[in-house]
Amino acid sequence: MKKGLVQKTIAVLLGAAIALPTGTGALAAGASTAHAGAATKHAASVNGHWAQQVMQEWKDKGYINGYADGGLHPNDRVTRAQLAALINRSSGFTAASEISFKDVSGKAWYAGDVAKAAAAGYMKGDGNGSFRPTGEVTRQELAVVLALLLKLEPDANAAAFSDTVGSPAWSKGAIGAVTKAGLMQGSGARFNPAAAATRAEVVTVLDRAAKQAAESAVTYDKAGTYGPEKGTETLKGSVNVTQSGVTLRNTVIEGDLLLGKQIANGDVTLENVTVKGTTKIEGGGPNSIHIVDSVLVTVLVDKRDGSVRIVTEGSSSVSQITLQSGAFLQEAGTGSGFGNVRLSELIPAGSTVRMAGQFESLEVSAASLNVNLSSGSIGEVTVGEGAAGTNLNVSAAARIARLILNAAANVTGTGAIERAQVNASGTSFQTRPQQLNVGAGVSAPSVAASGPASTGGPASTSGGSNGGGNAAAPVPVTDRLEVANGSAVLQFVNPVSGLTLADLNVTATVTESAYAMPYTLESLNFDAASNKLTFAPISLDEHYGETLQVKVTPAAGTTKFSASLSGSALIEGFSGIVTDVDNRPVADMRIDFRRGMGNVDGAVAASVSTDANGRYTVYAPAGIYTGVTSKAGFISGTVVAVGVSDTYNRSENHTAIKIPAGDEIRIVLTWGERPRDEDSHLLGPAGDGYGFHTWFGEKQAYDEGELIADLDHDDTSSFGPETTTIRKKMDGTYQFYVHNYSGNGAGDQTLRNSGAKVDVYVGSQALPVKSYTIPAGTGSEIYWYVFDMTLNGSDIAFTDRNEFADRAPTALYGQTRPSTEGILNEEAYKLLSVTDVTYRKRNENVPLTLEGTTIREDVDFNIKQIREVGVTDDVYTVVGDVYTVTGNVYIGKQGRNIVFTNYNLGTETVVYKVSVELSLNGRTLERDIEVVVPELHDLLEQIMSRAAAKLEEQGADPQLQSAYDRAAAALNAEEPEAKIAAYESLVDLLR
Repeated sequence: MKKGLVQKTIAVLLGAAIALPTGTGALAAGASTAHAGAATKHAASVNGHWAQQVMQEWKDKGYINGYADGGLHPNDRVTRAQLAALINRSSGFTAASEISFKDVSGKAWYAGDVAKAAAAGYMKGDGNGSFRPTGEVTRQELAVVLALLLKLEPDANAAAFSDTVGSPAWSKGAIGAVTKAGLMQGSGARFNPAAAATRAEVVTVLDRAAKQAAESAVTYDKAGTYGPEKGTETLKGSVNVTQSGVTLRNTVIEGDLLLGKQIANGDVTLENVTVKGTTKIEGGGPNSIHIVDSVLVTVLVDKRDGSVRIVTEGSSSVSQITLQSGAFLQEAGTGSGFGNVRLSELIPAGSTVRMAGQFESLEVSAASLNVNLSSGSIGEVTVGEGAAGTNLNVSAAARIARLILNAAANVTGTGAIERAQVNASGTSFQTRPQQLNVGAGVSAPSVAASGPASTGGPASTSGGSNGGGNAAAPVPVTDRLEVANGSAVLQFVNPVSGLTLADLNVTATVTESAYAMPYTLESLNFDAASNKLTFAPISLDEHYGETLQVKVTPAAGTTKFSASLSGSALIEGFSGIVTDVDNRPVADMRIDFRRGMGNVDGAVAASVSTDANGRYTVYAPAGIYTGVTSKAGFISGTVVAVGVSDTYNRSENHTAIKIPAGDEIRIVLTWGERPRDEDSHLLGPAGDGYGFHTWFGEKQAYDEGELIADLDHDDTSSFGPETTTIRKKMDGTYQFYVHNYSGNGAGDQTLRNSGAKVDVYVGSQALPVKSYTIPAGTGSEIYWYVFDMTLNGSDIAFTDRNEFADRAPTALYGQTRPSTEGILNEEAYKLLSVTDVTYRKRNENVPLTLEGTTIREDVDFNIKQIREVGVTDDVYTVVGDVYTVTGNVYIGKQGRNIVFTNYNLGTETVVYKVSVELSLNGRTLERDIEVVVPELHDLLEQIMSRAAAKLEEQGADPQLQSAYDRAAAALNAEEPEAKIAAYESLVDLLR
């Protein structure tokens, strides 16, 4: 076999743990095979691992690959080359720079990734001309890479850890920076800087770093046009516009968009812009914010003086817009324009909201507002119970299909109101609604203009439906069909009763791009009491965004009605999966969805139940919905779901939380959309004066092998829940705090304004025994110390803290009881995964642990077997016990050490797999270490390179120069003795 092929195979063996770059697929397969023999020595499966969710997500994205056994091996350690490949792949780095590292061959699989890492500036060499591609990444090295990757400023926060005192100066500032940013944390008072980073740790930290980087904002602070003239640009983070006269075009914004206060009364135009996060409008004047051919999911308006005009043009759509100030909303295009409009309770009393266009719905939550519909229509207007004193003006060119008044309102104008439901006394109308219903016990509204009204339902028995006794004939209203995906309600001016399905001729079409195709409605039924047709909803997978048109005409021979009714609805909605904290599907869970963010007690828009696989599907118009979950044995939760007009959203998933067992305590954290990632931290007693700390990096706490507490669900994408469960109650004081892991975003995206809530459940009680809601404010602290909980037998006492700080609270129990497994793992972290005999002479020990570390004396260290790696078939060929092997053997075992026994005089590098076993208190842990023995020619070249570097750095050194010259002469000599003598001479001089 040629030398190049041998080196290539070794590179694959060393680089297989993380997904290889494109073009190395065949090598990756070989590497997986090579590792199969060692799979039983490692935790292959990620199931049940604390990093299961994020590792599976990265595998699904193609950032990491599994082994041949299907496992992701979360506890395997990571080399520098693997880390570079992973960062490049996940971050999309493509630019490469020229590199000249002496240990990176241009043919190595990682050469391209090392070049990209150098170009991006997040990884460098060791100062001696080497990159150390097969060297394991320690936690302090990972901190440095993260700091360079995110351009973090050095920080002195590393001094907070007891074990960083002796850390290299180059790492301390980075450790401080990443811990301050919340990217990495220690365990108690230790950071473990020299410990090797595992696949699980690296993926988790990089995932969190990516999310932080994605939330960093691009700012446009000068007037002008931004975005490509043709095509589309995607911005992964958020965008701030802080100047008037800005036009943003042909852009997809993955984060949020802020139109800042600095715009004042100026103009901003969005052309062909899609915002997947929240658009917040704080600036803009009467001339307007123009939304042209754009898609905005959620818009929040807070222009203090209420002077802003927001107009949708072309094919624009805004699924939901919430006003926290007055505004003028206008539709001037052919698209769906504004969907659901919500007037928040934060709007100052006396503010004016003007509307012109075709709106799906309007929800009024603030009191004493002036709402003017100057033209167009609104499908449904709801005035909430807290919105008393609303002045609603419907001009002559405007129409409201349905008006629901849950608070007293003054309705003026001569526009048409087809149906009105009055549920609060004290309401007045200038023009009588065409159909007026008054709730039981509610005083009839006053009507200034005498006009006909149609009464019925509860209103006819309340005495108030006729507008104060002014009886009148009904005003004719067009018969119509209200269509939704799955139902159609027949509405007649004059009541029609006694209908059956046999009286109806029902036809339907589904229209896409102006082509209407006949469609047969399945499972068709009819309810005579409500005149409601139901049918199997049209598939969202096959017809999303298309238009369903339903037509109902009298069947042949029927005389009960004569009208031809028709109506249409867009085929829209969303779906998701409900699982428990163990990722198992939850069947038969009911979810009641209501329109709007945070709406948990309004009218239910859709009710669904999960199937055997935990999946649910909602068929409803695009917009934002809040679902409330319910099922026996589970804590009631909320699901915030978004239906988008142009894309079928299948990922509105939810984690259902079970009511704890009778002897457990469960702490549930929930919050709003921003910040995206808030973390639960629980500190508590573990017996004998020891303590524990559960958090996302150490989810389970044990004492003497028994699980006492765990973070059983960690949410990283808004809302929560995160749940922490005390499995075994121990006397002492528990401390619970929340960390804003995402960091503070633009404006009010802080921990204090996240709407965070903490509920504490004791035993099998369905309701919390204690609840905390975060106090809102202007502070930017990232820690919320919520409460202390003291247990004394069956007694539980809470001490409310509600303290905010930029540092975590000090633990009452500072030291964690070391477990046997913990000690073995701690010692295993000291082991190298790859070592070599470079700069070693014959009969000297080969390093097996990190520099400056040794295995504890009370831990038995046993070298069980030495195997040579066979390179012809990419599997391990067992050589056997080193003492019985005949032929060329280059390493041997002496007690707890591996000894370099002989020089490799062949033409190929030889690799050994050394199996070691750590034992303590009857527990064992096995690890494999690869020992690389280059051929003598390569050893001599490497030591000569090091000598040349020293001569160049230090200047004249006659003794070293003479030894170098002898080595140069011996390099091509036939006799190995000359090479050995030259090599050992240089080794002695360079030590």
